[in-house]
Amino acid sequence: MGLASTTALATPSPAIPWLDRQPPRAGAHPALAPPCRAANLGTRLFLQGATGSLVGGVALTNRGPACALVGWPGASFAGPAAQATHWQVRKVPGVGEGADPLADPVGSLRALAHGKSARVGLVWSNWCGPGSSAAGSSGQRPTALVLRLAGGTTMRLPLTRAPRCDSPSRPSKLLVAPFRPFVPQLPPSSQLSLRLAIIPRATAANPLPGRRGALLRYRVAVTNAGNHPYHFGRSCPLYVEQLGGIQPRAYVLNCRGVGEIAPRHSLLFAIVLPVPASAPLGSDELTFELAPRTSNPPVVQAPVRVVRR
Repeated sequence: MGLASTTALATPSPAIPWLDRQPPRAGAHPALAPPCRAANLGTRLFLQGATGSLVGGVALTNRGPACALVGWPGASFAGPAAQATHWQVRKVPGVGEGADPLADPVGSLRALAHGKSARVGLVWSNWCGPGSSAAGSSGQRPTALVLRLAGGTTMRLPLTRAPRCDSPSRPSKLLVAPFRPFVPQLPPSSQLSLRLAIIPRATAANPLPGRRGALLRYRVAVTNAGNHPYHFGRSCPLYVEQLGGIQPRAYVLNCRGVGEIAPRHSLLFAIVLPVPASAPLGSDELTFELAPRTSNPPVVQAPVRVVRR
C-alpha cells in the first residue's frame, strides 16, 4: 500500500481500501478429544459485585494437548464455612454472556486446542455464612470454589470474597453456565496509543445513512496520540463493528504496507458494514472498536438513520 501518514484530519486523503476478511476461527465440529485434565488447564477466577451478588466466571486456558471441555463442570464450595452453610448449585444455559464475534464456535470445545481458552459463567448470591447478619454481612466465606471436570480431576480456586447476605433463611445460590469459548483480555501493557474518528462526522441532526439490506460505507481515521511513531504489528489488528443491538461483526484491518503513523498524524481506512434487511428502522448507533482484546481499546460511535432500501 505504501501510503504515508497524513496530518490528523487536516486534509482529505485516499482511504486505505476495506478488506473483506474476517478473523480465522476454529472448526465447529472437530473429532471428540479426550477429556481435559485440571493439571493441563491454567485458571483465573474473576468475580465482581452486582447489587449484592457476585458475577463473573472462571477462565480456563489449555496448556496441554487438545482436549474436550463440553457441557457443565461440577461445582461446589470447600472449607468449614461451606460445611456449615446451606447453599445450592444450579446449572443454567448462560449467565452474563453476550455475543462475542472473536470467540470460536461452541462446538470447537470438543477439541480445545493448545493455547485456546474457555470460560464458565457464574452468578453467586446470598451467602450467609457463620457470623453473618441480616444487615448484609456475609460472615465467614468458603475457602475455595471447586470445579470438577468430566475426566474426574478437580481444581480448587481460592475465594477472597463472598456475596452479601440478603436472606438468612434462604440458601445461597451459585448459578453455573456451561463451558463457552473465550478470548482473554490482554494486560495493561497492551494499550494502544491510538485515537479514532468516524468520517464523515455525524450528529443526531445529520446521522450516517443506513439502508436495510445494503452496505453502510464510512471511513475511520486512526490517529497516533502518542509521542513515538506507531507501527502495526506482525499481524493486522482486528476490529468489531456493531449497529445498535444487531449481532456484532469482526474483521481484519487492512494495515499491510501502510508503514508507520507519525505522532499526531492519521491514516484513513475505508470500512463497510452490511445492514441486515431486518434492521430496525429509525435512529440507531454505530460502534467501531479497534483491537478489542487490548487494554482499554479505542472505540468510537456515530449516530445512524436506518431507512428502507
